[in-house]
Amino acid sequence: MPQSATVLRFQPSPLTQGETPMPFAPQVTLANGKTCIPQHYLQYSQSLATVRDIVSDISVDELTPIFVAEDDAGLYLQVGMIGRENYDRSNCCRPHKLVYGRKWRIDANTPTSEVIQTAFLAVKKAREHEVRELLTIVDQQTGKTSAVFSNHHDLPLMAANTDLVEATDDDIIITPMQVQAALLGVKYAQRPITVINVTRHGQRGLIVDLQLGQAPLARKVEGDFAELDDWVFTVLLSQCSATELLYEIMDALIKHSDRSVDELFRYQGFARFSCRIDPRRIASLSVATRPYARDASNSQFTPIFKGLNYEVDSSRVPSLGQGRLAAKNQAMIARFSQLAGHLPKP
Repeated sequence: MPQSATVLRFQPSPLTQGETPMPFAPQVTLANGKTCIPQHYLQYSQSLATVRDIVSDISVDELTPIFVAEDDAGLYLQVGMIGRENYDRSNCCRPHKLVYGRKWRIDANTPTSEVIQTAFLAVKKAREHEVRELLTIVDQQTGKTSAVFSNHHDLPLMAANTDLVEATDDDIIITPMQVQAALLGVKYAQRPITVINVTRHGQRGLIVDLQLGQAPLARKVEGDFAELDDWVFTVLLSQCSATELLYEIMDALIKHSDRSVDELFRYQGFARFSCRIDPRRIASLSVATRPYARDASNSQFTPIFKGLNYEVDSSRVPSLGQGRLAAKNQAMIARFSQLAGHLPKP
């Protein structure tokens, strides 16, 4: 077989039209005998067509479409979520609804791997947005329900009225009864949270084992989040406060969502972020594709490599601008007399 046939990213295709080897780019032979030009020896010129080709090779599940589009500000990808209305907690079955996450910008010189990882992060954050809306607390004064960890609360209002939202001194919980009392009116996806066990940890901490209950009948008929029924999880408290308990529960639920994405997210069928991928073997592959000491002696390639990297870094430098933010950032930067890297433009 001709050598060029074994070089990854070497054959023209709709995808690799966005990737071009740097002039005189060296090749690397992998442990399995294949050869490649590593991504850091490539130039990138992503377009609407190439980013769409990349994303078309990404799969998550049947409820998470990923869109690629272009507007006056440039290329972007955007995650869609097909699900139910989180704020409708009635006893009726709810229709499916399509909502969209924020736009994630893609520069033309973004490496293919970073496009994929941007999609990965976009999926995680879109799901986190939904997860945060599903943890609810019943306000004991009014009896009304609030999604306390959602991203839709008025942050400037809270910043101006910290006395209304800061934790109080009577927040400490130690016993299982106190822990359960702190969860009064707290639900996740309309499932109650029950304390299974509380164990002292060290001098001040608590290990709390918790379990989600069953969903209401209407939610069971819908069939969404069936894996959460009777789900058992554990949180660790270092301050033993009711406030900390709620934050740790929220963190555990986000971690559960993130881990699901780790296993579901695939590029060309490869679950890159799965826990079945061995970090030690990634390290070996990474080292093998970075023979910088070998390639530094390449007098034809090295000046090109450094020059192109400098151009890419320069293209990402922001403008300092004017006003309070410019003064704040300028003062922060000025603290360092010999700051390496590219300073912001005026």
